Amino acid sequence: MVKQADVLSVVWGCDPTRQLERGWINALVAPASEEHLFTASARSSALGLPVILVESGLLRLQRAPDPAQLAHQKSQRHQRIQSLASTGRFGLIHLSDEEGLDGDDLYPMLPEGTPIWRNFCYPRHRHAHVFPIGPRVEFLLPELDQRSRRLASVRSYPWTFMGTLWASGQRLKAASLFLRSLPHGYFYGGRGFSQGLPLPVYQEHLFDSCFALCPDSDRHFDTFRLYESLQCGCIPVVVDQRDMASLTLGGANPFPIFKTWEEALIWVQQLLQRPEQLDALQALVQNWWRQNRTSLRLAMRQTLGRTSS
Repeated sequence: MVKQADVLSVVWGCDPTRQLERGWINALVAPASEEHLFTASARSSALGLPVILVESGLLRLQRAPDPAQLAHQKSQRHQRIQSLASTGRFGLIHLSDEEGLDGDDLYPMLPEGTPIWRNFCYPRHRHAHVFPIGPRVEFLLPELDQRSRRLASVRSYPWTFMGTLWASGQRLKAASLFLRSLPHGYFYGGRGFSQGLPLPVYQEHLFDSCFALCPDSDRHFDTFRLYESLQCGCIPVVVDQRDMASLTLGGANPFPIFKTWEEALIWVQQLLQRPEQLDALQALVQNWWRQNRTSLRLAMRQTLGRTSS
């Protein structure tokens, strides 16, 4: 039975239906009540529940955000923060933009000592705790856990990549290189964000792949693909050319981080020839990811759960 003292109150200062990280956040801070668009923060505070404000930098994802919209967002945030601060201490979960610009405007508004958890790590925000962008809610269903344990050595595809092929990134290079050397992998290149395969098809291919190519996004190392691959039991193939991997993943992850896709390809080819080592690495990666999720959840709840006055 969940005690009221263990429950956190998640108050959305943005539209939760537009946030792909919504399910991931709820999983990390559970048990929690969820209040939409700041409608019940006063009630949560009156009940003595630690309050977590969620703000989003989605507006900053536009290449040229409208200054009027940014000014309106800033005004609304100021009102939300002042209202919350008048009822006691609170914590912040910040769904940042990929370049970290939103935090530069948001954090100076917060009362001193407000605990901050944010995604998309940047050194200039060292005072904030960092959590990964994580998988979408469809990958967090308990019934999928058993399927993720299927051995890599019996999966149909040696590797997979499904995603948008940004002209400025490394995705096309990675996919082309692997297709030439390991043509039996699965490749699907979408033309734009959210214009790819239907989600059930996307999941099926991940559950049937040994390795998942996880190139960085257009502007940051962190991607949904990395964590959704982990949720499906794939071994991620990661190339880090921005020196962001250690900040995002920590130094204890069991899979190597490469500087070039050529190096990554050689490693994949070698492991595919050694099924026992392949399955052993898959088990290490799965255990690390489960422990990482558990540790992250405990750290977030301990930090954000101390906010009640």
